[in-house]
Amino acid sequence: MNQDGAEVPGDVAAVRQELAQMRARMAVIKQEAAVEVDRKWVSPWRTQDVFDLKVKTRLTANQEYRSLQNRVRDAEASLAVESDTTTGSDTTTGPT
Repeated sequence: MNQDGAEVPGDVAAVRQELAQMRARMAVIKQEAAVEVDRKWVSPWRTQDVFDLKVKTRLTANQEYRSLQNRVRDAEASLAVESDTTTGSDTTTGPT
């Protein structure tokens, strides 16, 4: 978006590309956490739900993953605002 508030198409494309890169990195981190949990956790009571919970716990403790989550959330919100601006929709008022 430029100073006049006009949409700059390259900005949206750049944000989408950055989003894709951040999501790819998050997927790599998640896979690494899953491999680590799988390697270290040997239990006869192992279920998929508990395994997933252990992976999520590892991801919560991973500073890079949490930072990427916040950045993805902010970028998605930015895209949503830009999308609303370009379509001219006003979500603050309801039907009259």
